[in-house]
Amino acid sequence: MPSLLCRRRLLVFLHAATAVALCCGDDASACRRRPYPCGGVDISYPFYLASDTRAVPGQDGESFCGYPGLAVTCEDGSRAVLKLGGDSYAVSRIDYANLTVSLADAAAGDGCPSVDHNVTIPPDVRLFLPISAVDYLFFFANCSFGHPDKPETPKPSTIKPITCGGANKTAGDRLSFVLPSGDVPPGDWSSACRRIFEVPVLRGAAPRDAQDPKWRSDGYGKALRAGFQLGWDRSSGGCSRCEQSGGKCGYIPAGEFLGCLCTNGRMGGGGCSSKTLADSSMGT
Repeated sequence: MPSLLCRRRLLVFLHAATAVALCCGDDASACRRRPYPCGGVDISYPFYLASDTRAVPGQDGESFCGYPGLAVTCEDGSRAVLKLGGDSYAVSRIDYANLTVSLADAAAGDGCPSVDHNVTIPPDVRLFLPISAVDYLFFFANCSFGHPDKPETPKPSTIKPITCGGANKTAGDRLSFVLPSGDVPPGDWSSACRRIFEVPVLRGAAPRDAQDPKWRSDGYGKALRAGFQLGWDRSSGGCSRCEQSGGKCGYIPAGEFLGCLCTNGRMGGGGCSSKTLADSSMGT
C-alpha cells in the first residue's frame, strides 16, 4: 500500500498536470492568456470559449477555465453566441469593469421578429437581470376574439395589434400584440391568445404609447434587436478566494469547483498565494 508521502506526491503531480492542462499553455489552452476577439467582442475570463475545455488527470470528463454557464461560441469567427436555457443569444458587448453583458435574441434578425420563448436564466448560472437596466415587453400572439366558444372574451379597447409586414390587414386574421408590462390590460382577455411570452429589453426601449403606429410597425423590432443587459455575480467560496489571490477558477462540467489556476503554472486548492500553494503541495 502506498505510503502517505507517496500519495501526497501523486496529488502534487496531478495538481501540476491539471494546472498545465488548464492554465498556462499557449492560446489554444483552456485558460487563455489574452482575450479572444469574436465579432467585435473580447471573450475573456470569467467567460470562455465553449471549445476551450481540457481533459484533467484524475477527473471524469473535461474541465474549463471560467464560470459555469458562461461558455461562448464564436460562430463563423464573426458572431459571439451565449446560450441561456437552451436558447441562443448574440453577444454584442461585455463590460468587464461593470460586470455586465449585452445580449439580443439570436433569432431576432431583420424584418418583423417574433418571440417564441421567455428568457430563462438557469439557477446555476451567475447571471441576473439588473432592475435598473431593463424594461419588459409582453408578446400576445395569435389572438382570436369573439370566437363562438368564448364570446365573453372581447378585445380590450385600449390595445392595438402590431402591423409589421402587413400583419392583421385581413379581416378575421388572428391578432398579435406587443405591450410594455405597464400597458397590459387587466382581465382574462389573454386567454384568447395562443402564446404569451415576456422578454426583457433595455431600459427606455419600451414605448410611451403602445398604440403608436411606428411602435406597432417596426419599433418593437428595433427594441428586440437592441437586446437587453445582464449582470454577473463574482464568485463566492473557494473561487472567490482564488480570484482575490490573482488566480482563475477551474470547473468541471457539472459545475463543481476544481481548483485555482495560477499564472506560475501551479494549481492551488483555495488560492495562489505562497501559503495556499504550499498547503496544497503538502496535501492539506
